[in-house]
Amino acid sequence: MGADLKLLVADIGGTNARFGYQENNKSEIKHIEFLNCIDFANIGNAIAHYVCKNSLNIENLSLSIAGPCGNNFVKFTNNHWSFDKRDLLKETDCTSLLAINDFAAQGLGFTNFFSAYSNFLDKKIIDQHELIVLNHGKSLDGTNVLITGPGTGLGVGTLVFIDNTPLPIQGEGGNVHFSPATKEEINLLEWLSNKIDYVSTEEVLSGRGLVNIYNYLCFKENHTPEISTADQIGLAAKEGNILARNAARLMVEIFATSIANNILVTGSQKCVIICGGISAKLSEIFGDSMFHDRLRNKGKYKNYVSDVPILLSFDDNNGLKGSAEAFYNPFFQRQKVSI
Repeated sequence: MGADLKLLVADIGGTNARFGYQENNKSEIKHIEFLNCIDFANIGNAIAHYVCKNSLNIENLSLSIAGPCGNNFVKFTNNHWSFDKRDLLKETDCTSLLAINDFAAQGLGFTNFFSAYSNFLDKKIIDQHELIVLNHGKSLDGTNVLITGPGTGLGVGTLVFIDNTPLPIQGEGGNVHFSPATKEEINLLEWLSNKIDYVSTEEVLSGRGLVNIYNYLCFKENHTPEISTADQIGLAAKEGNILARNAARLMVEIFATSIANNILVTGSQKCVIICGGISAKLSEIFGDSMFHDRLRNKGKYKNYVSDVPILLSFDDNNGLKGSAEAFYNPFFQRQKVSI
């Protein structure tokens, strides 16, 4: 057995926070609980609620954060929480704290998936890890893995392997400028620019992004919007609502361009893994859109991109697994804060 670390792990996005507890590095993550960020004034209150409810004694914290977390002070990108790392350690009476980007954690959550199998694209292995294949291809060894997906914002991360040890490259790729690829998307950008000062990619690839696209299509068709949330639009799309389905298709097609661009930038020819609840809920739309055509729309590099396997994850707890992996990963030891 590993040394008892009494580790609280968390995967915290813009809307929701998922907590778990790991006794040591050999044990399973237990007491998994899902909380709404809006229900708590700050992260310290949320942790205190979770620990008290589950009667836990925690000594260490490993947190995956939707936003930059390299400095001592952490401000969440898409919710009201913020914290000082040393103050949070004192508040929770813990020994050490690690905070990493949420999509770095998503990447590390797949450590066993890549390390345990020589052929990770085998159907039995895919099914075992709650994945489906969106794009069949040939994985190129020695290259990187792209981890991406829309949620409250757009997460983008890259997994690099150094001597078989995964190193996630942290960044904020969801906040690059939205670059339209079609006339329709140019019109969408123009419409959004009249409402938003800076139109980042996550203004069209996220929960609010789906709402933005739906509202744009309603405006274009001179139709009063009948629904107002991403969940409602996703459900209406499944039920055959034309504007909702067209909004979902357009988002998926823009996402394909974003994936293709990031494959080229990061050299991620090993595979792409799409994470996040929005993509899982819209899984049927990938096959009912121009997703694959948009992947290939890269001129002389169309094969470079379209040959990359693309997988869609349905594992809601993968971020927690990645938070735990990060705490033991040698590349992150210097980023820990201790008191």
